[in-house]
Amino acid sequence: MTTNKAVAAKAHRRMVEQPKMPPAPQNPQSELITRVFVRFQRSLLRYLRDLLSRREDAEDVAQETYVRLVGAGPLEPSEVRVRAFMFKVATNLAYDRFRQRRSRGQQDDTELAALPDDTPPAERIVAIEQSLGIVERTLLGLPMRCRQVFLLRVSAELSYEAIAERFGVSKRTVEREMQTALDACQRNLKEGDLP
Repeated sequence: MTTNKAVAAKAHRRMVEQPKMPPAPQNPQSELITRVFVRFQRSLLRYLRDLLSRREDAEDVAQETYVRLVGAGPLEPSEVRVRAFMFKVATNLAYDRFRQRRSRGQQDDTELAALPDDTPPAERIVAIEQSLGIVERTLLGLPMRCRQVFLLRVSAELSYEAIAERFGVSKRTVEREMQTALDACQRNLKEGDLP
């Protein structure tokens, strides 16, 4: 138990010691990118650590991802789309890092063999984007509190208890609203015009 606490404390110190995020530029797209990056930075780092094995590489790729996002052309002003694009850019940068290591002979073939051979096919990316659009339209059609419950649970990862407290309702009410949102999304995804 003490070992877990020591590891957690060490990880927390590393996170605190990380370079601070540059101040957000004054345009709306950069502000949206910065907000999404900060909100999902931990998830992104976990994902990259799983891919790259080395913490330093994961942190480097995460920072490079942020720089690429800010420098990207116009993006759709949707947090869901920016998050999906952020993970796509990070995945591509991670693959680039593996290819660089291989060309320098620093990566052994067993680790490379564990990676998927290529990025997802274009049809899969289009299907995911269409699914995101269907979910977004579905959420916009839901009553406001139902939509907010879904977003607080999925995006902010709040517990049902915390959401219930925020709205001043019972946990059971929050669970029903979440189920309503999930049912609507599932129904519209099944009926949607996906390939």
